Amino acid sequence: MIRATITGWILLSVLYLSAQQNHQISGSFSGLSNEKIYLMRVSGENRVLVDTTLTDQTGAFTFSLREDAPTGMYITIQSPGRAVELIVNHEDIQFATTGFNGDDEVQIISSVENLLYYNYLYLKGHNLYKMDLLRPLIVEYPKSDPFYKAVVEQYTLMKNQLEERIETIISDHPNTLAARFIKSDQPLIAPTGMNAGDENQYLKTHYLNKVDFSDTMLIRSSIVTSKVVQYMSLYQFNANSQESLEENLLMAVDSVLKKAAVNQQMYEFLVDFLVKGFEGIGFERGLEHIANSNRLEQFCENTQRKAKLANKMELIRKLALGQKAPRFTTLDLNGNMVTLDSIKAKTTVLVFWASWCPHCDELLPVIKTYYDQTTRNQLEVISVSVDDSKEKILQSIQKNGYHWINVGELKGWDGPLIDEYGIAATPSVFILDQDKTILSKPLNKELLKSELQKRVIK
Repeated sequence: MIRATITGWILLSVLYLSAQQNHQISGSFSGLSNEKIYLMRVSGENRVLVDTTLTDQTGAFTFSLREDAPTGMYITIQSPGRAVELIVNHEDIQFATTGFNGDDEVQIISSVENLLYYNYLYLKGHNLYKMDLLRPLIVEYPKSDPFYKAVVEQYTLMKNQLEERIETIISDHPNTLAARFIKSDQPLIAPTGMNAGDENQYLKTHYLNKVDFSDTMLIRSSIVTSKVVQYMSLYQFNANSQESLEENLLMAVDSVLKKAAVNQQMYEFLVDFLVKGFEGIGFERGLEHIANSNRLEQFCENTQRKAKLANKMELIRKLALGQKAPRFTTLDLNGNMVTLDSIKAKTTVLVFWASWCPHCDELLPVIKTYYDQTTRNQLEVISVSVDDSKEKILQSIQKNGYHWINVGELKGWDGPLIDEYGIAATPSVFILDQDKTILSKPLNKELLKSELQKRVIK
């Protein structure tokens, strides 16, 4: 009986393992001998490492993916600028490329999805390049000249060729990921003969019409985020001031999120994408606008991302320019009590840093220059380290002469102050006035110098 049971389990295991078929991604990068290659899954602008391997002497390599691996867009990448984008959808993939220059092409040897996708990409790139060259002629060239008619005919021919190819792929292969991706990626081409202003308005009005915001598979690609970035760039047209540009971008944000509201997953995904993007460029008005006008509460499903975003929105509102910085009382590295409200300086710099952070090595010396030139009633600095080693903090302080108020909670990214201020990267700088109102949050050395120059040096 025991033997029979064991035999049965072995048979079930064999059947189960045989059912777990693997799919191969085989590629060849000409000229890359014995180089490490990464396979990464794409989600918007994010890249998730899936596997690594080495090329052989000829530049060939193979990845193996389980049948239940997530479908969507992946990239095989050796280094920035040396990458091939692929659609993974339960099939073997084989491709080759001769190099990474602009004229080099990816040859898809096997994979229906990628044959369709690259067929579209090549025609799109080829036709749009030539159409971009012809467009100025259509606008500027005398319409009475016979050459004008020839230019318009050639332009229209390439436009129709691209649109017909897209329609054929979508209609003939409706169940492929390639068709779904192409449907939303297809370029919008303005009618011929429009001046720049009319063309821009046409594009803004219709640019996102073909994007299927209800298709959550787009989240597993870079298509929807690329379209959103391109769409928002249209709103830079004729922006003659920083204020005008920001107002235009806020209109674009509203338009994007209104369209994305057809699907909760897509809406959360794009809110997260826009927030991270605006944080990266320091667009405070954009962050505050999303925090105050988002529609997260209208969705019934309580997803983990929704809860995380709700907390992020609250943090953005709490740390917005013009708000009072969150109060705190803590101990410095010497054991002295530090209370934010007790600092009487006209300007206070609160900086979150780490001894191992290279960008901190650029910004903190700027702060030190102004700190050394001023009195403590004019400028005070509180630095909060995210290090978990007191010894490393002290070594960096002594080496660089950062003899201001130094705080080290020694809990890495889990310190109470790190959490209170939502710190996700170092350095993070807050410039506060005498009442501890947040005046600015400079992202780089130049902005930091500008802020300190106008607030500290008279």
